[in-house]
Amino acid sequence: MSGEQDPRRPLDGILDGLADSIASETPNELLDEARRAGRDSQEIAKHVKTTLEAAIKSFEQRKLEAARQACRLHAAGQSGKSDYIATTAEDRKRQLFAILESNPAIGAALTTQHRDFEMLSDGDVESALEDLAELGLLDDLPKSSSE
Repeated sequence: MSGEQDPRRPLDGILDGLADSIASETPNELLDEARRAGRDSQEIAKHVKTTLEAAIKSFEQRKLEAARQACRLHAAGQSGKSDYIATTAEDRKRQLFAILESNPAIGAALTTQHRDFEMLSDGDVESALEDLAELGLLDDLPKSSSE
């Protein structure tokens, strides 16, 4: 690949030459050249200003757009997950125990966090079910609306 030439190289040379040419001319020389080419200096200035403002706005909003995209991806991953979680506290607790019985490794991990499952609050149960849904462990269960 060392023998291949970068296809942008000739274009870079042209652009560098134009930049050098513009930098070496006085403002009056540039205005005269634009007039001879039939261009309006005010229109050129307006176009440059608009282009620069758009570039600045795009640059300033890149973090905002990245955050929006992350939010959209997170929301897409969340959609439908709560459909699998039972609607009543008693059913949620039964659902959690059923998952733990069918997945002993998860039960062992949760036992370390919560010593006595009977003492779990409904909020803890629901939170655990949401975490399990994130991991895809509720996908094989029927949706709660059909229970």
